[in-house]
Amino acid sequence: MYYKTLHSFIGFRLDNSMLVREDMDIIAAMLNRLKSNHNEEMVSRSGSSLLLGSLLVAIMALAGCAGNQQGYQNAFNNQNSLTQNQCTFTQSGDAIFKIVKQTFIQQGFTIESADLKSGIVKAVRNMGDKEDPEISYNIHASADISEVAGTETNISLAASQQTILHRSTTTWWHLLWILPVIPTGTEYQTLVIKEGNITEPSFYTDFFNSVKISVTKYDLALKAAAAKAAEKAEAEAKAAAIKAEAERVAAEKAAKLKAEAEAKAAAEKAEADRIAEEKANAEKQATEKLAAEKIAAEQKAAAVEAARIADEEAAAAARANTQTKKKKRVANN
Repeated sequence: MYYKTLHSFIGFRLDNSMLVREDMDIIAAMLNRLKSNHNEEMVSRSGSSLLLGSLLVAIMALAGCAGNQQGYQNAFNNQNSLTQNQCTFTQSGDAIFKIVKQTFIQQGFTIESADLKSGIVKAVRNMGDKEDPEISYNIHASADISEVAGTETNISLAASQQTILHRSTTTWWHLLWILPVIPTGTEYQTLVIKEGNITEPSFYTDFFNSVKISVTKYDLALKAAAAKAAEKAEAEAKAAAIKAEAERVAAEKAAKLKAEAEAKAAAEKAEADRIAEEKANAEKQATEKLAAEKIAAEQKAAAVEAARIADEEAAAAARANTQTKKKKRVANN
């Protein structure tokens, strides 16, 4: 089992030119384990020795090759740059920022950080291989969202991955140090068998296709919200117009009723004033008539009194004249 694991590990690292010092430590540990458990794989002593010698020679050769690798110096070479990892949208930066986060989450990524000010979103996902249960992938992705001249928004995506091998091995108690008889436990191994940037254009194309779908849904949602807002505004305007018309009719009716009431009150007041004035005039006329009649009566009474007095005075004068004549006659006699 360890021989197969070690052989797969070295072969993969050779194919991808990725053998480094850490790999040598891993291989050394696996060799020690292989040496101590060679009976489990049922290989002969001579075969084990030959295998160990061959592997040691291969490790020394690979270590020499690995020490001469300096491919990282071409990291900014155009030939090593990513392709199809950028896409431009007409939506605002804030909208695209939200959509990118939603796209990551919908695809099973966990958001490590998201800074709206810088426009950087970092996400990670641990994904198992559908065909090989012993293989998983640790994917790290970074998206940069930048507005271009205020009219467009550009997304740049970069991603790296680690291909991780998970192995479990059963340990046995050996009879006479040869035959495995009783399982004593399980040992687990985790090895990074491949890592580096994801350069396949399809990876980035799939991401941007997902973003485009979300952008389309976002635009449709905006249009639906705008239509709903317009309908609401129209309904509110209609309701306001109906309310204003009702208020106008009510105001006109109230004004008409008020005017009618005021006119009625004014007419009633005028009638009351007329009646009061007529009554006052009648009373005045009666009073004046009574006063005139009183004056006439008083004048008549005064005339009668004056006539009586005159009559009395005339009678008195007549009597006095008569007495005077009598006295003259007496005197003459």
